[in-house]
Amino acid sequence: MEEIKENIEHDLEYYQSGIRQLYMKQYQKYLMSLLAIMLVTAIAIGLSESIVRAVLVLLFLIEIVLIVYILRYLRAEVFERYFQQIKGELPAEFQKMESIEVQEDDQAYYFLDDQELFVKLKKKNSRNFPSKIRQYTLLVGFTNELDEKTLEQPLQFFYYDITQIKYAASYKQELLKNANFIAKRRKRRLKSAAITIFLLILFGFAFFGLF
Repeated sequence: MEEIKENIEHDLEYYQSGIRQLYMKQYQKYLMSLLAIMLVTAIAIGLSESIVRAVLVLLFLIEIVLIVYILRYLRAEVFERYFQQIKGELPAEFQKMESIEVQEDDQAYYFLDDQELFVKLKKKNSRNFPSKIRQYTLLVGFTNELDEKTLEQPLQFFYYDITQIKYAASYKQELLKNANFIAKRRKRRLKSAAITIFLLILFGFAFFGLF
């Protein structure tokens, strides 16, 4: 267990820069969404009547408070505190991860506990980091859930055995279809090349036969 803990701490330290980028990206996404909402609210304030305007002004003030709340998570010391918390929690969670089944399709990774969906991480918002632990990969990403916990701890950390990952049924069909397509295309190319070589040989015999 001590070796696992040391390897996990090594992984987190080694990939700290990449983890920080994912962390910042999520809060920047929250800020951009809030700024877009604020812009719409500000335009609505200018076009609305007095009673509705008062409600919109209140909403605008709430949005400002939310932006200030999100901005505090972008401070270096807040990330460092969060990072140290993950370093303390992840080794204890590793043993549980060993029993979780991992599936994937072309869009997301699915972590199933007792055949029930435990966490879904979109591939677009996730990164795989090769681990010092043999055969394991550290996956870091986000869920689509938005609550107080995900606001304060936006990243999901999972270790999975890359040799044990399974494909969802629909993804298997897509992979097989693509594999068949590639095989057929390769076969057509080989056939075309063989015909071309055969014609060149015939042309060569005919050419040298005339001379």
